[in-house]
Amino acid sequence: MIRSLTEVQKGWIFYLITLGLALLLALFGPTGTDAIQTLNMFTATAGVLLMLLVVTPDGYHRAGWAQLGLQRAGFRYWPLALLAPMAVLVASYGAATLLGMVTWRFESDTVINLAIKIVIISFLAFFEEIGWRGYMLPKLATGYPRLAPALVGFLHGVWHLPLMLLTTAYNPAGNRLIVVPLFLAVLTVAGIFYGYLRNASGSLWPVVIAHGTFNAVLGTLAGAAVIDNEHRRVRYRRDWRVHTSRAHHFDLGADEALAGAKGRSSRSAEQAVDRPVSSLGSSVTPAEPEARPAGRCGVRRCRAPATRRARGRRHPPGRARR
Repeated sequence: MIRSLTEVQKGWIFYLITLGLALLLALFGPTGTDAIQTLNMFTATAGVLLMLLVVTPDGYHRAGWAQLGLQRAGFRYWPLALLAPMAVLVASYGAATLLGMVTWRFESDTVINLAIKIVIISFLAFFEEIGWRGYMLPKLATGYPRLAPALVGFLHGVWHLPLMLLTTAYNPAGNRLIVVPLFLAVLTVAGIFYGYLRNASGSLWPVVIAHGTFNAVLGTLAGAAVIDNEHRRVRYRRDWRVHTSRAHHFDLGADEALAGAKGRSSRSAEQAVDRPVSSLGSSVTPAEPEARPAGRCGVRRCRAPATRRARGRRHPPGRARR
């Protein structure tokens, strides 16, 4: 055990341990989506236990556990923890609805299922938040009082990256160059809100409820949203043709010209098949037949010899001409 560590050093060592466990889990953990996500949540709890009981002796004193913020309920901040995440998500999806990007298909028991999800996911979120806002945030706040909430939120997002980049168990859809920066930005902003709840209430429980509510409401809205990508694609193509009609007609003419050129090329190829081919592979034009010797008048079939033959036949053989 190390007894000479500062609070900030304890916070950074906790992060390195937790991030290392998440990386090992992503590389060698189970392939099931639910199993690996659940185990990943417990890496933060494992990091806290290692820091309190192995790396430092803080866990052997009541004050070490009291710093986690579990002894107070913080009831005053529970309504804010419930309503703020709902308001943010409803506003985001509401804007998409007004733009015609999303339609909705809710089930009859959506409200009851949402309440159950909030309870279950909040319970699971506790095993994450005991590490991030229970242990790490108070430690880093001693050295970076204003920066600590946003910093912990950002580092919380980085902790998800092994699961996002090395497996398909967490947010597998979308371009990684777009999804990852947006994900880190969202968790950084969320970290500021979670940090406010933690510092203002002195309790970890409002943070757990806010985290569970955000995930539950996001999952419910995402499951009920219907995005008609085909309709949007057809409408985009129609608008494009309207605004670029000249270019469209030019493309039609180019297509017809290309089709004609292909037809001529195919006919030329068919004619070339009948031609003899030399050893070098080039087509050779057949040689013309030899020309017959020309007569006196320079024509192949001169009429003068034919006339003489005709005159010879009018006189009997042996009779001399006069």
